[in-house]
Amino acid sequence: MNPALTPVKRRIWLLCAVCVLLGIALSCRFYVIQIRRHEELYRKAQNWYTTSKDKMKQRGKIFDADGNLLVGNMPRVHVVCSPYSVVEEPFAHLEKSLKPGVREKIPQLREKRRRMVAWLLSRCFPGSAGEFYRALAPWREVKNSKGETVRRKRQRLVIDKAADADAVARFKELMKEKKLHLGGFVFENIYVRYYPKGRMLANVIGFANVGKDIHAERGGLELAVGKDLRAEGSTETFQRSGDGRALSYGESRIDVAGHDGDDIYLTVKEPVQAILEDELDRAFAETQASYVYAAIADPRTGDILAISQRPNFDPGDPRTIKTGNFANAIAGNAYEPGSVMKPFTIAKALDERVITPESIIDCGKASSWYYGGHRLNDPRGYGEMNPGGVLKKSSNIGTAKIALMMGDEMVYQMFRDFRFGVKSGLPFTSESRGRLPRFPFRDKVTVTRAPIGYSVQVTALQLLRGYCAIANGGKMPELRLLDRRVSAGNGEVEIYPRPQPVQLLGNPETFTALTEMLISVTAPDGTGRRARIPGFEVAGKTGTSQMVVNGSYAGAPYRASFCGFVPARRPELVMIITFEGLNPKKDHGGGNVAAPVFQRTMSRVLKLLNIAPDFPEKLKEGR
Repeated sequence: MNPALTPVKRRIWLLCAVCVLLGIALSCRFYVIQIRRHEELYRKAQNWYTTSKDKMKQRGKIFDADGNLLVGNMPRVHVVCSPYSVVEEPFAHLEKSLKPGVREKIPQLREKRRRMVAWLLSRCFPGSAGEFYRALAPWREVKNSKGETVRRKRQRLVIDKAADADAVARFKELMKEKKLHLGGFVFENIYVRYYPKGRMLANVIGFANVGKDIHAERGGLELAVGKDLRAEGSTETFQRSGDGRALSYGESRIDVAGHDGDDIYLTVKEPVQAILEDELDRAFAETQASYVYAAIADPRTGDILAISQRPNFDPGDPRTIKTGNFANAIAGNAYEPGSVMKPFTIAKALDERVITPESIIDCGKASSWYYGGHRLNDPRGYGEMNPGGVLKKSSNIGTAKIALMMGDEMVYQMFRDFRFGVKSGLPFTSESRGRLPRFPFRDKVTVTRAPIGYSVQVTALQLLRGYCAIANGGKMPELRLLDRRVSAGNGEVEIYPRPQPVQLLGNPETFTALTEMLISVTAPDGTGRRARIPGFEVAGKTGTSQMVVNGSYAGAPYRASFCGFVPARRPELVMIITFEGLNPKKDHGGGNVAAPVFQRTMSRVLKLLNIAPDFPEKLKEGR
């Protein structure tokens, strides 16, 4: 062997040994990485290119009986940004620059970018450039646990909770024109509640402030049937590319399936509701009452066809909510109704045969009558009248004397029979049950006052239910506002319960006779004459009562009501309307204030629904 080659061979062998050792080391490393730590490192890698995304589902919509949209959802964009990422991070790489003058310019560049972004935001979203400039401050000063003032990065700023998609697109285009990238901004598609009918049915529907991380339900159906309307958002996990887009070949899974909310259909008919809304606007402006509320129902089924009140609000604009206009007054206000209570007293007396339609009631020649140490008044002395005359002239004295013939127990049972003091069952969270006088009555006067609508508190819905029973021949239906629910999952339709009407009292002839008496109330010489509708027989009753102020009736505002049904002998519609807070110096009686609104509203609704008149030949007279 050539001795000169020995060093070369040694170096070759040494190099081979190093390569072998290196190969063994790499093999061991590959073994550890690929075999022993595979799952651990795979999970770490997944964290880099796997992300989760929440997707909002639509809250259930609300429709009228015929499928007209009352409440829906509108697509919006939830816009947030990180002020630190927007202002500071674009220049972070320049901090390490060694070029002369570059570092010194960074504060100026950041200030310029901050002002430019603030100006562009003000052009597309609510807020001034100055407000956005201050909000984009990248740092905030806070106190640490030692009480020292330290700086923290500002990582979240809500630009717009529910921005219009066009505004977002315009902002992105402006940023592109100014050659500013969108790093630090997040745009998330969401749904917000949409109320296309404005104030229509506002107090019945309520409103829901639904958006990103917001699920506030306030009042009305939005709250009462919220469990059916609520949606559950979905969560999807997927693999993404460097720019955040989902990889078509990557793994993906749905962690939370989510679902849309169910759709709710009401018994309300929008054309009928529109008429009622229009007439209440007019009546509210003319009378300047504190409240006016009304409802229209089908007496056979109890279906609510229209229901509204004034004042009200716009659920699409919570700024319109003020003290007194948000609560559902027709369900929540319990009050002394006055003479609209008298037909129930007469009905019970007829049914128990305490009186007959031909009985003579001595109402007295004087306008005042004393009983139990208290005075009861009529407009004038009516003398002797039959029960129909008592209703026609709305005699307080005559009704009180019939009540005395009935006795305390029968009068109290009358309230129980017609379900006063019992909620209507409509889906209102704030409904009042009213107040009945305690039995046995604590004094001699209650038996003469409660039957004429004092010493007892009821709601307008309870009165509406009672008049439905009278119109329906003594069969009381359950009031219904919810008609059906359509499942978002499978489209199945669930009809809300429609209980069979319950027969009240024992004598079917009672309500036939009572209807004749209520028709006489709207005769030319009756207290409800201004409720007359050409071509139709109208049955109804006026009511006027003083409102208690500071514990006294004297000089107080008035409440006026009218309850009636039409056509009287084959009823299709029942309506109640009540005014509160009427000025005693102006018209404040039910016959002068409430009856005309009933007449105008029912005339339009009868025509809309094409209900045949009782006397077609008299329609020309109405024109």
